[in-house]
Amino acid sequence: MNNVHLQIIGSKTFANLLNELNFNYSISYGENLKYNKTNFLVRIIFVKELQLLEVKKYLLENIPTIFLLDNKDFLIKNKLTLSDFHVSLFTPIEVLSFKEILNILIIKYNFFKKSKIIINGYEIDSNQRLIMKNKIKIKLTEKELELILTLNNNNGVNKSFLLKNIWNRSPDLESHAFETHLHRLRKKIFKFFKDKKFVIEKNSLYYLYK
Repeated sequence: MNNVHLQIIGSKTFANLLNELNFNYSISYGENLKYNKTNFLVRIIFVKELQLLEVKKYLLENIPTIFLLDNKDFLIKNKLTLSDFHVSLFTPIEVLSFKEILNILIIKYNFFKKSKIIINGYEIDSNQRLIMKNKIKIKLTEKELELILTLNNNNGVNKSFLLKNIWNRSPDLESHAFETHLHRLRKKIFKFFKDKKFVIEKNSLYYLYK
């Protein structure tokens, strides 16, 4: 994970310490961030040195971040919630433990990014089987998710292809599995997103509307 870039905010001393320890990551200090964008960015924020509004700003950004606190009640007192890719630690910290936590955060975030797909304004989370748009989030069944991903990866497919690849059924056998799941998926998408064109059919081929 040598392509990781750490942005330290709030403690130049800590940035210097990591550099002196040959932490194997590129490191910068402060808001004016200059780094190779092919690198993986992680923020390390010393909350004590920042105003509450600054902390809230960082909480809203979808960047893996470690918040270093000296007050265990800070988050509760200010009604702040961490996302799945934000971690809070209490100072003082032990550097080797910090590095282990940092590596776990990076692995977790990489897995998260690979599970996210954007389709026509919808965000699909294949890990949690969720579809999201305009702050509305609904759960998909396993077959609904497979159906969406298969349609997204193929430019128009017929019923036989879907039965074989999703349900592992021969197209020669009579099956209503596809029609049933397609109907339920369309009904669900319309109920929550008012979208009648999520899956379209043309000349017996099925597409995601894009």
